Amino acid sequence: MLVKDKKLKVKVNVSEINCPKFTCYWPRLDPGVFTQGQGYRERSSGPREWLCGNREIRGCPTQTFLLV
Repeated sequence: MLVKDKKLKVKVNVSEINCPKFTCYWPRLDPGVFTQGQGYRERSSGPREWLCGNREIRGCPTQTFLLV
């Protein structure tokens, strides 16, 4: 789902609507698909999208804590 990040002022692909409030939230530009020995390549020819880097690399944690 896409959620508007108030600091970056862009839509970020996250797993749930409250993700920007979690400590694990890490918005970054989509680097593309990684292939061993070849590096990254773009997923599509369109503009790069923003996503949660933790979700992309490690998956969402089982317990997430809200920022206070």
